[in-house]
Amino acid sequence: MTFEKKQEKNKLIYNVTVPADEFKAYYNDALSEFAKEMEIDGFRKGHAPIEVVKSKIDPAHVLSHAVEDCIQAKWFEILNQENIEAIKEPSVDVLKMAEGNPLEFKAEVEILPEVKLPDYKKIGKSVSIKEIKVEEKDIKEALKWLVESRAKFFQKEGKAEKGDLIEITYTFKDVEGDKDKKDRFVLGKGHYLEGLEDALIGLGREEKKEVQVVDPKEKKKFVLNITVDSVQKMEVPELNDEFAKTVGFDSVKDLEENTKQGLNQEREMSEKQRRRTEVLEKIVKETKVEVPETLIEREGKALLQNLKDRVSYELQMPFEQYLKEVKKTEEEVSKEFNKVAVERVKGFLVLHEIEKMEKVTVTEEEIDKKIDELAANYPDKEKVKEDMKKGNAKFYVEDELKKEKIFNLLGC
Repeated sequence: MTFEKKQEKNKLIYNVTVPADEFKAYYNDALSEFAKEMEIDGFRKGHAPIEVVKSKIDPAHVLSHAVEDCIQAKWFEILNQENIEAIKEPSVDVLKMAEGNPLEFKAEVEILPEVKLPDYKKIGKSVSIKEIKVEEKDIKEALKWLVESRAKFFQKEGKAEKGDLIEITYTFKDVEGDKDKKDRFVLGKGHYLEGLEDALIGLGREEKKEVQVVDPKEKKKFVLNITVDSVQKMEVPELNDEFAKTVGFDSVKDLEENTKQGLNQEREMSEKQRRRTEVLEKIVKETKVEVPETLIEREGKALLQNLKDRVSYELQMPFEQYLKEVKKTEEEVSKEFNKVAVERVKGFLVLHEIEKMEKVTVTEEEIDKKIDELAANYPDKEKVKEDMKKGNAKFYVEDELKKEKIFNLLGC
């Protein structure tokens, strides 16, 4: 096999020639595969001589399969030989094909674009570190949440008040065929739909109400038809040594110390993530790169699917209904994601380029160790570990370990 190559921006074009003797091997293999499945009078299935098979089969059919197999094999060789970072399957045109002759084809493939990075290590050092503080009020708030999570509930005949657990059934107004949906939450804890809690205070069991709410993430209004199914009084346990023992500690003092350590670790992780986000945003801003439309489109589709999943899970409504409520088409929503998609792809390209420049690698031992850590959180850890090592999770773990090393190089 020989080939000529040229590049146009982030596209590689290969003109490939497979000599007649090389292509003949693929033609013969294709013919043999057909021979195995053919039933010809006078011969057992798959045992007819090749010459007899050739006389019974359309040569163009064999040639087509031979060409397909040959192109697939030769393109795989080129990918490995040229170390191509393709971002989609190649577009292939067959230029010449005939039995007993060389095969010629042209393959065009999009690759990752050239990325011109700024002084990324200098940028990494320029981002300030915020001091981590855990105050007494933070510990008290965390402990308050903990004791409330162990609260007991009792049916209440009166009206709903802040601190009560309320259970509701609701549908979206003017939506034909909309199925009843359920929700339960403690009034006063801050439901993600703004306006819902205030509207329910003062209602009793089996009372109904039409309520206008706002999804703060999307800044959209919805009208719900609500029925109160139950109102329950919440009885919170006292925070003392006895309670501490129920959650695995000898005393309140031990529980408070553990809570402080947990909050400190949580805030350290949050600060680390803040710095990493800021560092990456600053590097991206100073990076020169032409982002391929293919990657923007792919990321945009992922963002759209994420929104669809969130609408289904959080709002519990069909996406078509969501589009009606926000008065937009799916195409309009997709366009709104375009800017976000561009920035996300730029972030990926920046990290990938740093990985290449710094020769960041991850060993099998490091991957296995991380998988062991992740699997340890599951009851059937051995099965989870085995599944992760076989599936795509292994590649995800490898990618995350590389990112960790890159950000460590950047000082965050």
